[in-house]
Amino acid sequence: MQQKAIRIVILFSSAVLLAACAKEVPPELLSSNQKKQQTQNQQQGNQEMPNDSIHRQLKSANPHGGDESKSTDSKSGEGWNDEKVVSLTKEADEADAKFKKTGAAGDKTACIDKQMAAANYLMFEADLPPKDKYKPALQRYRRVLEIDPKNDEAMTNKKQIEDIYISMGKPIPE
Repeated sequence: MQQKAIRIVILFSSAVLLAACAKEVPPELLSSNQKKQQTQNQQQGNQEMPNDSIHRQLKSANPHGGDESKSTDSKSGEGWNDEKVVSLTKEADEADAKFKKTGAAGDKTACIDKQMAAANYLMFEADLPPKDKYKPALQRYRRVLEIDPKNDEAMTNKKQIEDIYISMGKPIPE
């Protein structure tokens, strides 16, 4: 009888400890602005896009040349503080316009590379809030899939962003 009581106490204690564990980004990986935003969201009870600051600490496994060729939608980019986002967005938009104009195979490849680089930078490295970076990244992945429907990386990352929106109970942006 005493062993049974001990087992129950241990089981209950384990359950309490597991419930108390929270999956949070370690504070040392958050910037000061992210810490403030996280505190405000917790106080207000807001359900925001998940904090992905860990992605910014990791290098993207981008086969398209690292982060020097990444960008986002320049129309959405107004007010972005990340100069690299603005630069990469512009490069991707210019490559897309050139491909639309010429239709050349070389321009197609350049357009895909610039779009992927922009989308990957937005998704994994850009110093922007999730609500400001996932939508333009999703648009870029969709553009790549219009040009190259079999692009595995674009398909995978597009699905990941869509899953984030679904998990938050938000509609997937068009």
